[in-house]
Amino acid sequence: MTWKFELVAGPFKGRTGGLAWDGKGMLCSAVLEERVVRFDPATSKTDNFRRWTGRVNGLAVAKDGSVFGAQEGGRRVIQFLNDGSAAPITEFLEGERNNQPTDVAVDSKGRVWIADAYNAQAPYGPPTAPMLPHASVLRADPQGPGNYRLNRVTHDTTGPQAMLLSADEKTLYVADGDAERGDVCQLLSYQINEHGSVGHHGKVLLNFQFGERGIAGLCLDSDGNIIACMGWKKGGSGANIVVVSSGGTILETHEAPADLPMRCAFGDGDLGSLYVSAGDGGLYRAKGIGRRGFKR
Repeated sequence: MTWKFELVAGPFKGRTGGLAWDGKGMLCSAVLEERVVRFDPATSKTDNFRRWTGRVNGLAVAKDGSVFGAQEGGRRVIQFLNDGSAAPITEFLEGERNNQPTDVAVDSKGRVWIADAYNAQAPYGPPTAPMLPHASVLRADPQGPGNYRLNRVTHDTTGPQAMLLSADEKTLYVADGDAERGDVCQLLSYQINEHGSVGHHGKVLLNFQFGERGIAGLCLDSDGNIIACMGWKKGGSGANIVVVSSGGTILETHEAPADLPMRCAFGDGDLGSLYVSAGDGGLYRAKGIGRRGFKR
C-alpha cells in the first residue's frame, strides 16, 4: 500500500520538528519560528498553541494534559501547564548544565526521558556553562510537585536524536548519531530494569553507513512496531518513512513527503492517520495507511 501524504499546515520558516497528539489536535513545533502550533483536523485550521518557545523541538503530552517540550535554544525541558504558564524542569546533571535537549517522552510514572544532544545552532545567551563531555539520554524523576532529579541513562550514545518507549515501557529505543557531526547513525534498543536503568551497551537494531543521515523521529503503532523518519535525498536510500519491528527488521518502506523527514506521530480520532514534519517546514498527514497509533 502506498502512503499518500497531504500538506495540512505550513510551510513554516525552517524545519518543523516535534509532534504530539493532544486528543483532539496535533501539536507541531515550528522550531525556528519559536512557536508550537496546533492543527485541528475537524476544522483544518492551525492556531498557535504557545509562542516564544525558545526553539522547542520534541513534544510529549502528560497524563494531566500538560505538554513537555525539549528546548534546544534554552538548553532545558519546559512544561507548558494547563493554565497557560510554563515552568522549566531541572537542567543540571550532578551540578553541570545539560546540552541541548532535542526530544522528550513521559512515561506512566511521570518520569521525563530526554534526548540530550549537541546542536549545530548555538543556544541563547553567552556560553557561561560548557556542554557535557557526553551526549546521552537523561531522565528527570519527579521528587514532588514541580521538582525533578536528573539522571544519566545511556553511556554509549554519541548524539541521541529521538527516543521511544515500548508499550510496556520495558524497552527504550534510541535513534543515535548526527551525520552532520560525522557520527555513525544507529537505532539502539535498551532493556529497562525495575529501577529505570539500562545496561551500558544498547543492542544495535539498525546500523547506517557512514554519511547516511539515519533516523530523526520515532513513534509506535498499535502492534508494537516502530515508525521511523529517516534519510535524506543527497545520499543513501533517500528520504523515507519506514516500519521497523521491535527486533530491528524493516517491514515497510515509504517515500517521505519531503526531504529531511523529522518527526512522526499518529493522530486523528482513531489514531489512524500518520503525521510527519519535515525540513521544508511542512506538516504532512497520510490517512488510511492500514496502521494505527498506540494509545499510551
